[in-house]
This record gives sequence, structure tokens and C-alpha cells, in this order.
Amino acid sequence: GAALVQPVLDALAARGTPFIGALYVGVMLTPEGPRVLECNARLGDPEAQALLPLLDVELASVLLSCAQGRLEAPGVLPTRPGASAALTLAAAGYPAAARQGDPIAGLADAAASAEGIFHAGTARGAGGELVTAGGRVLSVVATGDDLAAALRRAYQAAACIHFEGMTLRRDIGRGAAACARAFHAEE
Repeated sequence: GAALVQPVLDALAARGTPFIGALYVGVMLTPEGPRVLECNARLGDPEAQALLPLLDVELASVLLSCAQGRLEAPGVLPTRPGASAALTLAAAGYPAAARQGDPIAGLADAAASAEGIFHAGTARGAGGELVTAGGRVLSVVATGDDLAAALRRAYQAAACIHFEGMTLRRDIGRGAAACARAFHAEE
């Protein structure tokens, strides 16, 4: 990971604007190896939703230290053992023209199997019920001892949720081992 990000940090420092804060790096695995697609000075979602349950530090205090210029140990934040997975539940028609207004059921049952269910494209309908209101409707996040266990729990929780036209990718995490090997080979 550092081999991909360090050139960005070095270039910013050379310009007299060293980066301090949360850096989101979007990476794509290509036939030539991992390549940086984008860098943002913010956390991305649902990526952050998958990472935050594993942090073994209070993120708010670390970010405050960054903002105040008193971060003692810059670098990678400490994490808990295990893995986390985030699944996006999308509305019918996403990403082009997502259908809206479909009632959402099963959130209470899903919450029993997940660390978090994050709302993105949801709203309250005329009768107060939760309905779809955007393309990416919900993100279901679960943790486990390894990626397979985290994915199993996330898919189990997602199976409890229902709305008309719900779309869920079934290939999340399948290429994770190959991706990790390629990512670390670049270091």
C-alpha cells in the first residue's frame, strides 16, 4: 500500500503542502498491477463503513490531533484482528434511474446479524414507513474472524432486508486474496 500512496504524499510535501488527515485512496487492480484512481481528503463510503468497525483507536481524537498539528505517531491506525465486509443494497434501476418509494422491511432482523446498517437512499413515506429514496439504499456491514466469516454474516443480514427490485452483488470479496497479493507485491 505504501508504494502507491507515498509518491502522492512526497509530491504534496515537495510543494510545501504536506498532507495531514484522513486520506482515501481508490485503487483498481489492473493487468499491470494495482493503480491509484483517485485520492480524496475524506473517508469514502461504503469503504469507511467497512473499515471503521475494525479501528482500535478513537477516530475523532486522531482527526482532532491532525487538525491541531499535534499527531504524535503518523501512519497506519491500529486495528482489531479480523475482517469486515460492507454490502450495498441498491434500488431497481441503479445506477441509471433508481426507482424510489418502495417500502423497506426487515431492518430489525438484519440488525441482529450486522455491526451496522447505514442508510443512504432512504426516506419516510407518507405513512411514516421507511422507503427507498435513492440508488444506493443501504449498506450492511458485518465483521468476523476472517473475510469469509464477515461476508457470511453480511449476506445473512442482507437476506433479512426486502424491498421491491432490491439489487445486491453476489461477488463481493471473491477476488480479495488475489487483490491483496497484487497490492502487496507492488510494495
